[in-house]
Amino acid sequence: MLAGLTDWLASHQQWLGIAIFLVSLTESLAVAGLVVPGVFLLFAISALAAGAGVSLTEAIAWAFAGAVIGDLLSFALGRWFHQDIRRIPLFQRNPQWIDRGERFFRRYGWLSVVLGRFIGPIRPIIPMIAGMFDMPAWRFVAINVLSALAWAPAYLIPGYTAGHAAHWEVPPLFWSQALNLAAGAAIVLGGGLYLLRWQQRWSPLAAAGLCLLALLVLTLHQHTLAVFSSTLIDSRAYLQLPGLPALTMPQPEILLLLLPVPLSLLLAGRWGATSLFALALPLTFGLSWLTEASTVNTIAALITAALGVIIVLCNRGQSFWARASWLLYPLPLLALLDSNLLLQQIASPMAMLSSLLCASSAVLLASWLTQRGGPLAPLPPLPRLLIALWPYLIAGWLLLNA
Repeated sequence: MLAGLTDWLASHQQWLGIAIFLVSLTESLAVAGLVVPGVFLLFAISALAAGAGVSLTEAIAWAFAGAVIGDLLSFALGRWFHQDIRRIPLFQRNPQWIDRGERFFRRYGWLSVVLGRFIGPIRPIIPMIAGMFDMPAWRFVAINVLSALAWAPAYLIPGYTAGHAAHWEVPPLFWSQALNLAAGAAIVLGGGLYLLRWQQRWSPLAAAGLCLLALLVLTLHQHTLAVFSSTLIDSRAYLQLPGLPALTMPQPEILLLLLPVPLSLLLAGRWGATSLFALALPLTFGLSWLTEASTVNTIAALITAALGVIIVLCNRGQSFWARASWLLYPLPLLALLDSNLLLQQIASPMAMLSSLLCASSAVLLASWLTQRGGPLAPLPPLPRLLIALWPYLIAGWLLLNA
Protein backbone atom coordinates (compact mmCIF):
# COMPACT_ATOMS: atom_id res chain seq x y z
CA MET A 1 0.00 0.00 0.00
CA LEU A 2 2.87 2.37 0.82
CA ALA A 3 4.47 1.72 -2.56
CA GLY A 4 1.14 2.29 -4.33
CA LEU A 5 0.58 5.58 -2.51
CA THR A 6 4.04 6.91 -3.30
CA ASP A 7 3.70 5.83 -6.95
CA TRP A 8 0.38 7.67 -7.21
CA LEU A 9 1.83 10.81 -5.60
CA ALA A 10 4.83 10.66 -7.91
CA SER A 11 2.46 11.00 -10.87
CA HIS A 12 0.14 13.52 -9.12
CA GLN A 13 2.64 15.89 -7.59
CA GLN A 14 0.08 18.66 -7.09
CA TRP A 15 -1.26 16.64 -4.13
CA LEU A 16 2.06 16.35 -2.28
CA GLY A 17 1.35 19.23 0.11
CA ILE A 18 -2.12 17.89 0.98
CA ALA A 19 -0.60 14.43 1.46
CA ILE A 20 1.96 15.77 3.95
CA PHE A 21 -0.84 17.56 5.81
CA LEU A 22 -3.07 14.45 5.96
CA VAL A 23 -0.26 12.12 7.08
CA SER A 24 0.84 14.57 9.78
CA LEU A 25 -2.76 14.97 10.97
CA THR A 26 -3.45 11.23 10.97
CA GLU A 27 -0.24 10.42 12.82
CA SER A 28 -1.28 12.89 15.54
CA LEU A 29 -4.80 11.49 15.95
CA ALA A 30 -5.56 9.21 18.88
CA VAL A 31 -5.61 5.54 17.83
CA ALA A 32 -5.08 6.28 14.13
CA GLY A 33 -1.50 7.33 14.81
CA LEU A 34 -0.80 3.95 16.36
CA VAL A 35 -1.50 2.06 13.14
CA VAL A 36 -0.43 4.52 10.44
CA PRO A 37 3.32 4.32 9.59
CA GLY A 38 3.58 8.08 9.70
CA VAL A 39 7.37 8.32 9.99
CA PHE A 40 7.95 6.23 6.87
CA LEU A 41 5.20 7.99 4.93
CA LEU A 42 6.53 11.44 5.81
CA PHE A 43 10.05 10.40 4.82
CA ALA A 44 8.88 9.06 1.46
CA ILE A 45 6.52 11.96 0.66
CA SER A 46 9.02 14.64 1.70
CA ALA A 47 11.61 12.98 -0.56
CA LEU A 48 9.11 13.15 -3.43
CA ALA A 49 8.39 16.79 -2.56
CA ALA A 50 12.08 17.64 -2.84
CA GLY A 51 12.29 15.98 -6.25
CA ALA A 52 9.15 17.81 -7.39
CA GLY A 53 10.56 21.20 -6.48
CA VAL A 54 8.24 21.86 -3.53
CA SER A 55 10.00 24.33 -1.26
CA LEU A 56 11.10 23.12 2.16
CA THR A 57 9.21 25.97 3.81
CA GLU A 58 5.96 24.92 2.13
CA ALA A 59 6.45 21.26 3.06
CA ILE A 60 7.16 22.12 6.70
CA ALA A 61 4.12 24.43 6.79
CA TRP A 62 1.84 21.59 5.64
CA ALA A 63 3.34 19.21 8.24
CA PHE A 64 3.07 21.84 11.00
CA ALA A 65 -0.60 22.51 10.24
CA GLY A 66 -1.45 18.81 10.19
CA ALA A 67 0.36 18.11 13.47
CA VAL A 68 -1.31 21.03 15.28
CA ILE A 69 -4.83 20.17 14.08
CA GLY A 70 -4.36 16.44 14.76
CA ASP A 71 -3.28 17.07 18.35
CA LEU A 72 -6.14 19.54 18.87
CA LEU A 73 -8.66 16.93 17.70
CA SER A 74 -7.16 14.33 20.05
CA PHE A 75 -7.23 16.83 22.93
CA ALA A 76 -10.88 17.65 22.19
CA LEU A 77 -11.70 13.91 22.15
CA GLY A 78 -10.23 13.45 25.62
CA ARG A 79 -11.85 16.65 26.92
CA TRP A 80 -15.27 15.57 25.65
CA PHE A 81 -15.31 11.95 26.84
CA HIS A 82 -12.96 12.05 29.86
CA GLN A 83 -12.76 8.60 31.46
CA ASP A 84 -15.74 7.38 29.42
CA ILE A 85 -13.31 7.01 26.54
CA ARG A 86 -12.25 3.72 28.14
CA ARG A 87 -15.64 2.29 27.14
CA ILE A 88 -14.80 2.57 23.46
CA PRO A 89 -14.35 -1.05 22.26
CA LEU A 90 -10.87 -0.44 20.88
CA PHE A 91 -9.64 0.87 24.25
CA GLN A 92 -11.50 -1.89 26.12
CA ARG A 93 -9.43 -4.40 24.14
CA ASN A 94 -6.21 -2.41 24.62
CA PRO A 95 -6.42 -0.65 28.04
CA GLN A 96 -2.62 -0.55 28.24
CA TRP A 97 -2.55 2.27 25.69
CA ILE A 98 -4.35 4.67 28.01
CA ASP A 99 -2.64 3.34 31.14
CA ARG A 100 0.79 3.91 29.63
CA GLY A 101 -0.17 7.41 28.51
CA GLU A 102 -1.57 8.27 31.96
CA ARG A 103 1.61 7.16 33.72
CA PHE A 104 3.71 9.24 31.36
CA PHE A 105 1.47 12.30 31.77
CA ARG A 106 1.40 12.03 35.58
CA ARG A 107 5.18 11.81 35.65
CA TYR A 108 6.05 14.67 33.26
CA GLY A 109 2.96 16.90 33.27
CA TRP A 110 2.84 19.50 30.50
CA LEU A 111 6.31 18.45 29.33
CA SER A 112 4.80 15.11 28.27
CA VAL A 113 3.04 16.94 25.39
CA VAL A 114 6.44 18.04 24.09
CA LEU A 115 8.20 14.72 24.69
CA GLY A 116 5.24 12.75 23.36
CA ARG A 117 5.65 14.25 19.90
CA PHE A 118 9.00 12.51 19.52
CA ILE A 119 8.18 9.16 21.22
CA GLY A 120 6.35 6.92 18.77
CA PRO A 121 4.32 4.52 20.97
CA ILE A 122 2.68 7.27 23.04
CA ARG A 123 2.68 10.13 20.52
CA PRO A 124 -1.02 9.92 19.48
CA ILE A 125 -2.24 9.18 23.02
CA ILE A 126 -0.74 12.02 25.07
CA PRO A 127 -2.91 14.87 23.65
CA MET A 128 -6.03 12.79 24.40
CA ILE A 129 -4.75 12.11 27.95
CA ALA A 130 -4.11 15.85 28.41
CA GLY A 131 -7.76 16.46 27.52
CA MET A 132 -8.93 13.72 29.89
CA PHE A 133 -6.98 15.35 32.73
CA ASP A 134 -8.53 18.77 31.96
CA MET A 135 -5.26 20.46 31.08
CA PRO A 136 -6.03 24.18 30.48
CA ALA A 137 -6.84 24.63 26.81
CA TRP A 138 -4.71 27.76 26.40
CA ARG A 139 -1.68 25.97 27.85
CA PHE A 140 -2.17 22.95 25.59
CA VAL A 141 -2.57 25.12 22.49
CA ALA A 142 0.63 27.05 23.30
CA ILE A 143 2.65 23.88 23.94
CA ASN A 144 1.10 22.19 20.91
CA VAL A 145 2.07 25.01 18.54
CA LEU A 146 5.61 25.46 19.94
CA SER A 147 6.39 21.72 19.93
CA ALA A 148 5.02 21.37 16.38
CA LEU A 149 7.46 24.07 15.28
CA ALA A 150 10.27 21.70 16.29
CA TRP A 151 8.57 18.48 15.21
CA ALA A 152 7.77 19.47 11.61
CA PRO A 153 11.37 20.26 10.55
CA ALA A 154 12.74 17.27 12.48
CA TYR A 155 10.47 14.86 10.61
CA LEU A 156 10.54 16.54 7.18
CA ILE A 157 14.19 17.53 6.70
CA PRO A 158 15.70 13.97 6.64
CA GLY A 159 13.42 12.81 3.81
CA TYR A 160 13.65 16.14 2.01
CA THR A 161 17.43 16.03 2.16
CA ALA A 162 17.44 12.44 0.91
CA GLY A 163 15.24 13.38 -2.03
CA HIS A 164 17.35 16.43 -2.81
CA ALA A 165 20.55 14.38 -2.68
CA ALA A 166 19.22 11.37 -4.59
CA HIS A 167 21.97 11.67 -7.20
CA TRP A 168 24.71 12.37 -4.70
CA GLU A 169 27.82 10.32 -5.48
CA VAL A 170 30.33 9.85 -2.66
CA PRO A 171 33.73 8.10 -2.42
CA PRO A 172 33.80 4.56 -0.96
CA LEU A 173 35.50 5.71 2.27
CA PHE A 174 32.85 8.32 3.00
CA TRP A 175 30.32 6.04 4.69
CA SER A 176 32.90 4.18 6.78
CA GLN A 177 34.28 7.48 8.09
CA ALA A 178 30.74 8.78 8.68
CA LEU A 179 29.98 5.61 10.66
CA ASN A 180 33.12 6.01 12.77
CA LEU A 181 32.20 9.63 13.48
CA ALA A 182 28.62 8.68 14.38
CA ALA A 183 29.88 5.94 16.72
CA GLY A 184 32.21 8.41 18.43
CA ALA A 185 29.39 10.94 18.81
CA ALA A 186 27.13 8.27 20.30
CA ILE A 187 29.82 7.30 22.82
CA VAL A 188 30.38 10.91 23.90
CA LEU A 189 26.66 11.71 24.13
CA GLY A 190 25.73 8.43 25.82
CA GLY A 191 28.71 8.55 28.17
CA GLY A 192 28.01 12.17 29.07
CA LEU A 193 24.36 11.43 29.87
CA TYR A 194 25.39 8.39 31.92
CA LEU A 195 27.79 10.48 34.00
CA LEU A 196 25.26 13.27 34.47
CA ARG A 197 22.61 10.69 35.39
CA TRP A 198 24.47 10.11 38.66
CA GLN A 199 23.56 13.70 39.59
CA GLN A 200 26.61 14.09 41.81
CA ARG A 201 28.64 17.27 42.15
CA TRP A 202 31.47 15.67 40.20
CA SER A 203 29.17 14.61 37.32
CA PRO A 204 29.60 17.81 35.22
CA LEU A 205 33.37 17.65 35.73
CA ALA A 206 33.51 14.04 34.56
CA ALA A 207 31.30 14.81 31.53
CA ALA A 208 33.51 17.80 30.71
CA GLY A 209 36.55 15.51 30.85
CA LEU A 210 34.89 13.15 28.37
CA CYS A 211 34.20 16.05 25.98
CA LEU A 212 37.78 17.30 26.32
CA LEU A 213 39.07 13.80 25.57
CA ALA A 214 36.89 13.68 22.45
CA LEU A 215 38.18 17.12 21.44
CA LEU A 216 41.77 15.93 21.82
CA VAL A 217 41.12 12.77 19.79
CA LEU A 218 39.39 14.78 17.06
CA THR A 219 42.23 17.31 16.92
CA LEU A 220 44.91 14.61 16.65
CA HIS A 221 43.06 12.45 14.12
CA GLN A 222 41.34 14.92 11.82
CA HIS A 223 43.25 13.48 8.87
CA THR A 224 41.45 10.16 9.31
CA LEU A 225 38.16 11.94 8.53
CA ALA A 226 39.49 13.94 5.59
CA VAL A 227 37.37 12.12 2.98
CA PHE A 228 34.17 12.68 4.99
CA SER A 229 34.92 16.36 5.50
CA SER A 230 35.99 17.11 1.94
CA THR A 231 32.99 15.23 0.49
CA LEU A 232 30.55 17.35 2.48
CA ILE A 233 32.33 20.50 1.37
CA ASP A 234 32.39 19.46 -2.28
CA SER A 235 28.73 18.36 -2.21
CA ARG A 236 27.20 21.57 -0.91
CA ALA A 237 24.96 21.88 -3.97
CA TYR A 238 23.31 18.52 -3.23
CA LEU A 239 22.94 19.16 0.49
CA GLN A 240 21.65 22.72 0.28
CA LEU A 241 18.00 23.06 1.18
CA PRO A 242 16.11 25.36 -1.22
CA GLY A 243 14.59 28.38 0.47
CA LEU A 244 17.18 28.48 3.27
CA PRO A 245 18.33 32.09 3.52
CA ALA A 246 22.06 32.75 3.42
CA LEU A 247 23.21 34.66 6.49
CA THR A 248 26.25 36.88 6.47
CA MET A 249 29.47 35.69 8.06
CA PRO A 250 29.11 35.87 11.88
CA GLN A 251 30.81 38.90 13.37
CA PRO A 252 31.85 39.40 17.01
CA GLU A 253 29.11 42.04 17.34
CA ILE A 254 26.46 39.30 17.20
CA LEU A 255 27.45 38.28 20.72
CA LEU A 256 26.23 41.66 21.97
CA LEU A 257 22.69 40.58 21.09
CA LEU A 258 22.95 37.93 23.82
CA LEU A 259 23.98 40.44 26.51
CA PRO A 260 20.41 41.13 27.73
CA VAL A 261 20.26 37.61 29.20
CA PRO A 262 23.21 37.86 31.65
CA LEU A 263 22.43 41.52 32.34
CA SER A 264 18.84 40.72 33.30
CA LEU A 265 20.08 37.90 35.55
CA LEU A 266 22.56 40.27 37.17
CA LEU A 267 19.90 42.92 37.80
CA ALA A 268 17.63 40.24 39.29
CA GLY A 269 20.35 39.25 41.75
CA ARG A 270 20.87 35.79 40.22
CA TRP A 271 24.56 35.68 41.06
CA GLY A 272 25.04 31.97 40.36
CA ALA A 273 23.41 32.19 36.94
CA THR A 274 25.44 35.29 36.09
CA SER A 275 28.63 33.53 37.20
CA LEU A 276 27.79 30.64 34.89
CA PHE A 277 27.78 33.01 31.92
CA ALA A 278 30.91 34.78 33.16
CA LEU A 279 32.81 31.48 33.37
CA ALA A 280 31.48 29.60 30.33
CA LEU A 281 32.28 32.20 27.66
CA PRO A 282 35.95 32.83 28.67
CA LEU A 283 36.51 29.07 29.00
CA THR A 284 35.09 28.57 25.51
CA PHE A 285 37.32 31.31 24.14
CA GLY A 286 40.37 29.74 25.80
CA LEU A 287 39.66 26.27 24.42
CA SER A 288 39.06 27.73 20.95
CA TRP A 289 42.40 29.50 21.17
CA LEU A 290 44.17 26.30 22.25
CA THR A 291 42.71 24.42 19.28
CA GLU A 292 43.73 27.28 16.95
CA ALA A 293 40.15 27.87 15.83
CA SER A 294 39.46 30.61 13.31
CA THR A 295 37.58 33.76 14.30
CA VAL A 296 34.35 32.48 12.76
CA ASN A 297 34.61 29.12 14.53
CA THR A 298 35.38 30.87 17.81
CA ILE A 299 32.24 32.98 17.42
CA ALA A 300 30.24 29.84 16.62
CA ALA A 301 31.64 28.17 19.75
CA LEU A 302 30.71 31.19 21.89
CA ILE A 303 27.16 31.20 20.50
CA THR A 304 26.89 27.47 21.23
CA ALA A 305 28.20 28.01 24.76
CA ALA A 306 25.61 30.73 25.37
CA LEU A 307 22.87 28.33 24.25
CA GLY A 308 24.34 25.68 26.57
CA VAL A 309 24.23 28.06 29.54
CA ILE A 310 20.58 28.83 28.74
CA ILE A 311 19.85 25.10 28.78
CA VAL A 312 21.47 24.72 32.22
CA LEU A 313 19.55 27.71 33.60
CA CYS A 314 16.18 26.69 32.19
CA ASN A 315 16.20 23.02 33.18
CA ARG A 316 16.84 23.51 36.90
CA GLY A 317 14.36 21.87 39.25
CA GLN A 318 13.20 19.22 36.75
CA SER A 319 13.68 15.46 36.60
CA PHE A 320 16.80 14.18 34.88
CA TRP A 321 15.18 13.12 31.61
CA ALA A 322 13.16 16.31 31.47
CA ARG A 323 16.44 18.22 31.83
CA ALA A 324 18.05 16.03 29.18
CA SER A 325 15.20 16.80 26.75
CA TRP A 326 16.41 20.41 26.76
CA LEU A 327 19.26 19.20 24.54
CA LEU A 328 16.72 19.39 21.70
CA TYR A 329 16.24 23.10 22.35
CA PRO A 330 19.27 24.49 20.44
CA LEU A 331 19.21 22.04 17.52
CA PRO A 332 17.29 24.27 15.03
CA LEU A 333 19.57 27.23 15.79
CA LEU A 334 22.75 25.16 15.52
CA ALA A 335 21.52 23.58 12.28
CA LEU A 336 20.87 27.04 10.83
CA LEU A 337 24.26 28.35 11.95
CA ASP A 338 26.33 25.35 10.85
CA SER A 339 24.56 24.87 7.52
CA ASN A 340 25.24 28.49 6.60
CA LEU A 341 28.90 28.19 7.61
CA LEU A 342 29.25 25.06 5.50
CA LEU A 343 27.35 26.31 2.46
CA GLN A 344 29.30 29.57 2.36
CA GLN A 345 32.60 27.67 2.72
CA ILE A 346 33.41 29.60 5.89
CA ALA A 347 34.05 26.55 8.10
CA SER A 348 34.73 22.85 7.62
CA PRO A 349 32.63 20.10 9.26
CA MET A 350 35.52 19.13 11.56
CA ALA A 351 36.02 22.73 12.66
CA MET A 352 32.32 23.02 13.49
CA LEU A 353 32.45 19.78 15.48
CA SER A 354 35.49 21.07 17.38
CA SER A 355 33.56 24.26 18.19
CA LEU A 356 30.69 22.17 19.57
CA LEU A 357 33.06 20.16 21.79
CA CYS A 358 34.81 23.32 23.01
CA ALA A 359 31.49 24.88 23.98
CA SER A 360 30.18 21.69 25.62
CA SER A 361 33.36 21.23 27.67
CA ALA A 362 33.34 24.87 28.76
CA VAL A 363 29.68 24.87 29.84
CA LEU A 364 30.12 21.66 31.82
CA LEU A 365 33.25 22.97 33.53
CA ALA A 366 31.53 26.27 34.31
CA SER A 367 28.53 24.40 35.69
CA TRP A 368 30.76 22.34 37.98
CA LEU A 369 32.65 25.42 39.22
CA THR A 370 29.47 27.42 39.77
CA GLN A 371 27.65 24.68 41.67
CA ARG A 372 30.48 23.60 43.95
CA GLY A 373 28.87 25.56 46.78
CA GLY A 374 25.35 24.40 46.00
CA PRO A 375 22.93 23.83 43.11
CA LEU A 376 21.57 26.68 41.02
CA ALA A 377 18.10 27.81 42.04
CA PRO A 378 15.38 27.23 39.42
CA LEU A 379 14.16 30.26 37.51
CA PRO A 380 10.49 31.31 37.76
CA PRO A 381 8.38 30.21 34.77
CA LEU A 382 8.10 33.60 33.04
CA PRO A 383 11.84 34.51 33.16
CA ARG A 384 12.66 30.97 32.04
CA LEU A 385 10.37 31.34 29.03
CA LEU A 386 11.75 34.76 28.10
CA ILE A 387 15.36 33.60 28.36
CA ALA A 388 14.65 30.50 26.26
CA LEU A 389 12.86 32.54 23.58
CA TRP A 390 15.48 35.28 23.28
CA PRO A 391 17.93 33.39 20.96
CA TYR A 392 15.03 32.39 18.69
CA LEU A 393 13.86 36.00 18.50
CA ILE A 394 17.38 37.01 17.49
CA ALA A 395 17.47 34.26 14.85
CA GLY A 396 14.09 35.35 13.48
CA TRP A 397 15.25 38.95 13.24
CA LEU A 398 18.46 37.89 11.44
CA LEU A 399 16.48 35.76 8.97
CA LEU A 400 14.10 38.61 8.20
CA ASN A 401 17.04 40.88 7.49
CA ALA A 402 19.10 38.30 5.57
